[in-house]
Amino acid sequence: MGNKLSASEASMELAETIPTEEFFAVSADFLDFIEKAPCDLFRRNRSGEYVLLAARHSALSRQAVMGLEHYGTDQIYARTDDSAYYSRMLRARLDDLVANPNIEASVKARAVQATCRDAMRRAFDDPRGPFIRQACDIIVPTVDLIVSDDQATKHLVRLTAFDQATYIHSTNVGIFGVALARLFFGLDRSHDMHKLGTGFFLHDLGKCRIPIDILNKPGALTPEERLVVNGHVEEGYTILSEHGIVTDEARTITLQHHEKDNGQGYPRGRVGSDIHPYARICRIADIYEALTAERPYHKRRSTFEALKIMKEYEVADVDQGLFAEFIRLFTA
Repeated sequence: MGNKLSASEASMELAETIPTEEFFAVSADFLDFIEKAPCDLFRRNRSGEYVLLAARHSALSRQAVMGLEHYGTDQIYARTDDSAYYSRMLRARLDDLVANPNIEASVKARAVQATCRDAMRRAFDDPRGPFIRQACDIIVPTVDLIVSDDQATKHLVRLTAFDQATYIHSTNVGIFGVALARLFFGLDRSHDMHKLGTGFFLHDLGKCRIPIDILNKPGALTPEERLVVNGHVEEGYTILSEHGIVTDEARTITLQHHEKDNGQGYPRGRVGSDIHPYARICRIADIYEALTAERPYHKRRSTFEALKIMKEYEVADVDQGLFAEFIRLFTA
């Protein structure tokens, strides 16, 4: 990590350095299932400048990227102008991978989970239209995998990483939500799983507008802070509307996933049948993920502990048939 660059390396850096442009970070995890760079990829040198790592369509190996440690980084970057092209190429690769019967379910699960998590991170860090649409693109093959492959779904459930970061929480809720919807609705084609997937994965997008010191506060929130946090529901709907990504499913899930049968939920205090089943599915996934994640205000629970708490306290007002299907995700 502390090695000095040789004279030849220094001159090469000078020759390959790209003038200042807008860049976005991408995860090196996608190199496990892609053979060529989907667009020009860069690393950053010690001066913070972007240096070409691999040109578009050139061969790209994991070993080459592991060499990034020599330069004190583990991050890869692409030009913001290439974001749409990057997204299309990555989506095409994921579609091929998911449809390929010769690839193991565990490999497919790792690929879609890592790529989806990375796309969600960008959407939450920079909720502009291009990055939100990238996330929507990557959600599609993730949903396809859950709907078509039971073994891959089991791997996805096991792969969920529990962390307080909102984008990881949303990725997990998206996976749990789609998996539960598939179990609950079965082969009923009247439920569009892709539109549901977008709603589940982006249900908490409004939290990107909540001050981080409130969102990650270790103690109890003040009444004023609670109102700010509760505002993420309508903020999320506003963001989706601003970028033309609202479907009926996404609207319902985003606006209702914190409603409760007893009327003590928010933002509208809906009761009983006024709460849509899609929102109930999201709420179950949301509560489970919150209980099993490490948070500033509580330690993470095991799956058994979380399900026990949910059954006895948290989801007493939820359709017990729906909750029984959720338990199947961890016992099947």
